[in-house]
Formats: sequence, structure tokens, C-alpha cells
Amino acid sequence: MPPLKRNPLDWDLGNVPPSIAWGGVDEAGRGAWAGPVVAACAVLDPDTVKKWGHVLRGARDSKKLSPERREALAAELKLALPAWSVAEVDNLGIDRENILQATLEAMRQSVTSVESKPKILFVDGNCAPRSGIPERLLVEGDSLSCAIACASILAKTHRDALMRDLDSIYPVYGFARHKGYGTPEHQKALKEHGACGIHRISYAPVAAVQQLDESIWEILIEELDTHRDVDELQAWVNAKLRPSYGALKSSWVDDLRDRYAQKLASFALGSGTP
Repeated sequence: MPPLKRNPLDWDLGNVPPSIAWGGVDEAGRGAWAGPVVAACAVLDPDTVKKWGHVLRGARDSKKLSPERREALAAELKLALPAWSVAEVDNLGIDRENILQATLEAMRQSVTSVESKPKILFVDGNCAPRSGIPERLLVEGDSLSCAIACASILAKTHRDALMRDLDSIYPVYGFARHKGYGTPEHQKALKEHGACGIHRISYAPVAAVQQLDESIWEILIEELDTHRDVDELQAWVNAKLRPSYGALKSSWVDDLRDRYAQKLASFALGSGTP
């Protein structure tokens, strides 16, 4: 008879010094072609284990839970955990930094924004986010550690909700169903409609079917050059650049980033007004 698999909560308790709070960090959406990458930090402590152990023992790798069970557990965890936080890096940030660096940045942000800091952090994967807290890297950690499993559930449910909301803005792609991953449905929609404002244009399957529009790039350059302060620049990013993003070549976006940075520098030097 095969040995019983150890519950992730028991693994945590066997690998954390007594009487201290510990945390887990995991991401969702790293392999998607559209939308943000999301990371969560979940904090546990001995008192929470005593009170909510029956809930924590149900935590698993989010991918191994049904959507209904995952959503129910996320709601329970938000009530039970002494602290938790979720952070996002959007598709523009992913294309700018690359997906690994964007994922690590989301992890750092989730740890930074959590209200009660853990003394030790279990991180899913083999790359350290360098959060400033002692970290232990665990490959397939969401199946091993309860804290990472909790973070996995929080990150996954948060991102799924975001993608359902984005589906109402971009209904032809089916984001509510495939959450931005490269399913046959998503591939078919990309070929028919090109990329949209939340696609990751640095990803080869997306770039291969983009419907580029150089005139949009030229208009964006003209608009960018007219802005008089930082608030106008930020409003331009949200109102003009993001909706047009799927029609832009990566090199055009790089050019816009350079111009944006130059404009910010001119404001800092007091010479931004036309």
C-alpha cells in the first residue's frame, strides 16, 4: 500500500520554528498570452492554525481544485488568514521587463503590501524575489506547503475575476473561459481579430497574428508630445496607449517608452511645458 501523502499544513509546521508567523508566495498567469501576472502572499501563524486548521488543511495547489471549491476556499482564507495581499503586473510591464522579472516584481509587491510581515517566506519556484525576508525556494511548492497553496488560491481566484471582468470589455476573445491562456478558442480569436489592449505582444504567438497599424503609432507620438504634466501623461497611457496596444509593434512601443521617459525627465527639470 502506498504511503499517505503528507498534508501541506503538516509540512509547514514541521519546517517552521515554533511561535513565529510564516508566509507563502505564488503566482498566477505566468503562462497566459493576455492579462496580468498576479502574485499573492499568504501569512499564517500558530493561533490561526489552532482556530482555522480545518480550513487550512483543505488548501491545495489551486490548479488541482475545482473552480467552485477554489472560490469557496479563497473566501474562507480571506477571513481566516492574519494577513494576505495580492499584486499585479500588467501586460505592458510584462512586455517591458520579461515575464520572469514581472513575476518576481509582483511577488515583491505582494510581500511589501501585506500588513503583517512573516518571519520566513516559502516561495513557489526556483527564483528568489528578494523580498527582504528570509526565503526558502520550493519547486512545486504549491503542492508541498500550505502557505504557498493558500497564496496560489488567492492569486488564481483574483486573476480569474480580473479576466472575467476583462471579458466584458473584449468579448470576442473568450477571456472568461480560458483566462488568457493559449487554448484553441483563444488562438482562433486572435487569428480573426488580432491582438487587443491586454495581449502580451512580446509573446511570439501573439506577435505572429497582430494586425498592426502604423498610423496609430504616429498619432500616439503626436499626442504624447503635447502633454504638459505627469497627470496628463498617465491619463494618456490609460485612455490612449492601452486601448491601442494590440495594434503596435514591439519596436514602436519601445520608441514610445523612450519618448515617455524623456518627457518625464523634462518635467523633472522644469522644461516640460510646450
